[in-house]
Amino acid sequence: MVLRQRFFPVFLLLVLVACAGSAPRADLEAEVLPTLSPVARGEGELLRVVATTTIVGDVVARVGSTAIELTVLLPPGADPHTYEPTPADLTAVSRAHVLFVNGLGLEGFLERTLRNVGGNLPVVPVSAGIRPRMLAEDEHAGETDPHVWLDVRNVMVWVENIRQALSALDPTHASLYAANAAAYRAELEALDGWIQEQVARVPPENRKLVTNHPAFGYFADRYGFEQVAAVYPVSPGAEPSAREVAELEETIRRFGVPAVFAETTVNPKLAEQVARDTGVRVVTLYTGSLGGPGSGAETYIAMMQSNVRAIVEALSD
Repeated sequence: MVLRQRFFPVFLLLVLVACAGSAPRADLEAEVLPTLSPVARGEGELLRVVATTTIVGDVVARVGSTAIELTVLLPPGADPHTYEPTPADLTAVSRAHVLFVNGLGLEGFLERTLRNVGGNLPVVPVSAGIRPRMLAEDEHAGETDPHVWLDVRNVMVWVENIRQALSALDPTHASLYAANAAAYRAELEALDGWIQEQVARVPPENRKLVTNHPAFGYFADRYGFEQVAAVYPVSPGAEPSAREVAELEETIRRFGVPAVFAETTVNPKLAEQVARDTGVRVVTLYTGSLGGPGSGAETYIAMMQSNVRAIVEALSD
């Protein structure tokens, strides 16, 4: 019997990954899994999987391992908010059996990419089922914060969503996906505990974060920090006004924040200027992307460990 793949309707995809301000939370079991059926493939042909960001790709790789052929669209260091797809990206998406996305409005390029490629592609938002937080009301009331991966517990949700989707598309390897997911979840449980132990070294009054853009809300909520200000209060693509920069610098002085946390995916020039004006350090973190080879942040777990060490060291004095 020839198995036919049912496709995730493009119009529903566009609802799920529309602009961050209106992106609703997808329900994997109710809205996504019913659209997935086993993919018919030739003997020895792997499931062709595409992931958007390096972080999503790393988690998909841990669950899929040797049973999938994985392509990650964004290279290390690319900003998922502003990335422009290449012709090679369009080719990869056009031949994929499934596309894994963060969802919650993170991948601003996605709608345009699918329109360019055409066709119906099953799309799995790995953040399905996660209750999104909203960005600070005094800055962007009503906008959804897509940076869910900075709370390790949310990546545990990713793992289960990926396992279920891969198993629906490729039931032959369901036991492998389940074993991989269980092993990786145990590592994530250990990582979450380790982060809490490290954070305990920072005096509670020092747990204030000033970052390049407001990406650390989930991290702050989970691990006991306060995200007090951002260099780019809306997004890295929107330059702050002179008044906003002045208010940011006053916030840094008022709270006695010892560091501005820049990001590898965002130009640090303005953060460096603010740091010079206020006499504080610039400390670089990984947010929207893993690091390249030799960075010490080549995987999601290594990225989180690198960030936590840097935060703890900067705020413990």
